[in-house]
Amino acid sequence: MSERNPSPAGRLTLLLLTAMVLGAALLPYSGMAATLKVTGSLWPPYIDDELPEGGLAADLVRTALTRAGYDIQANVEPWTRAYQGTAVGVYDVVAAVWQTEARSDDLLFSEPYLLNDIVFLSRADVPVDYQDLSDLMGYRIGVEREFAYEEAFDADANLTKVVNNHLIQNLLLLREGRIDMLVGDKWSILYQISRFMPDDISAFRIVPKPLIRRALRLGVSRLNPDAAGIVAAFDGAVEAMRKDGTYDQLVQKHTQGMAVLPTRP
Repeated sequence: MSERNPSPAGRLTLLLLTAMVLGAALLPYSGMAATLKVTGSLWPPYIDDELPEGGLAADLVRTALTRAGYDIQANVEPWTRAYQGTAVGVYDVVAAVWQTEARSDDLLFSEPYLLNDIVFLSRADVPVDYQDLSDLMGYRIGVEREFAYEEAFDADANLTKVVNNHLIQNLLLLREGRIDMLVGDKWSILYQISRFMPDDISAFRIVPKPLIRRALRLGVSRLNPDAAGIVAAFDGAVEAMRKDGTYDQLVQKHTQGMAVLPTRP
């Protein structure tokens, strides 16, 4: 078959197809639809399918990534499955994660988009003067199974830790006087009390000094060739959201109505 030169219309079609292919090559790793598979573990009020827009962290992440030009496929998984799935590339993004040296081998992290104050909550009738871990000796402290709070606290075998699967279990034990205090994320504590124990607000006190303040970040699988681009786009979108007021609006939407607890003097 002899070769034929394309007609003007054919040349235009070829140019358009070439432009489309080149454009697709510039889209993020997830393909022409720029779809990211995002996961996270159940952690109200941050991630919970039963909450509006999936919770505070889910809403912030979805809004930022959407503004950055991505479509989102979100799925809530148990923490181990969510993290390991992102590490091996089943998911592109884990929506809410604290950065550690070990996790940096698997994930590329965004700048912090929320801060988590890990605090102690005590009974109102139990005096607590916490300045360092030695001040916690003799107290029965409720903790959640497999929750990484702070390295020194987690490793301290001299502290009396009462282990349960969920924060609400520790709140119930605290109300009943079966433990003296619990440790957890401040907004998680306020959310659980607001939802399940609104009549018991006066029974609790927040210890003024937090155990630690953690930076909550987006984590992108290092197996995604566009990991750095996704992180940069996310960070840029969050910064724009802070400037135009969207960030504060979303935080207010998800935290308004939460219990306001007295802080122990």
